Amino acid sequence: MTSNRPKYSKNLNQFVVASLFALGATLAACGSDKAKDDANKGIDRSIAEKSPDEYRKKQQAFADSVLNTAKPVKTVVEQLGKGYAIGPVALRDTIASLAQNTDCYKAGRDKDPYLAGTVSIFAHMAVIGVDLLQVQPSGTQWTGSAGQLVNACLDTEMKKWKLDMRYGKPAAYIVQVQFKTDTAMLPHVDTTAKAKPATKKP
Repeated sequence: MTSNRPKYSKNLNQFVVASLFALGATLAACGSDKAKDDANKGIDRSIAEKSPDEYRKKQQAFADSVLNTAKPVKTVVEQLGKGYAIGPVALRDTIASLAQNTDCYKAGRDKDPYLAGTVSIFAHMAVIGVDLLQVQPSGTQWTGSAGQLVNACLDTEMKKWKLDMRYGKPAAYIVQVQFKTDTAMLPHVDTTAKAKPATKKP
């Protein structure tokens, strides 16, 4: 009489191996999911969850805080020491108008749409008029690194300006110009839900 025990033993071994393989695959998949979950824990999803309008408001609030905390021109002049003075109103307004009519701020905004800042400008008035204009680092503050592009551009553009003696007596003046973000020019994303077009019935 022939025994079937070896046949059953062989089948049992195959079943155990298959079960162990399936269990290993399941554990590997669970481990992969856990690794993904652990990786995702480090991601700050608060920005992604904000609406575009909320993000714009947050950026605007940050820009306003930077503008409000910039050193006032009086403080800049005091820190620079003897020989410096606050620029007369006519000089300040003329320089501000010229600066804002250049493409310098636009160049910075092309890199950072939310860019805003305060620029201190040194203006040396000689007997022939203003013979030197340049950005004064003290008191110049931007919301982002794109402001450096604006500073460099202004330094180049200011070499072309001719300002005569009518703007003040000989002295080393400091004036300030603010570049504030125009909310109407900020990027806008339309998130309004739109109805799907009705499909024509055959």
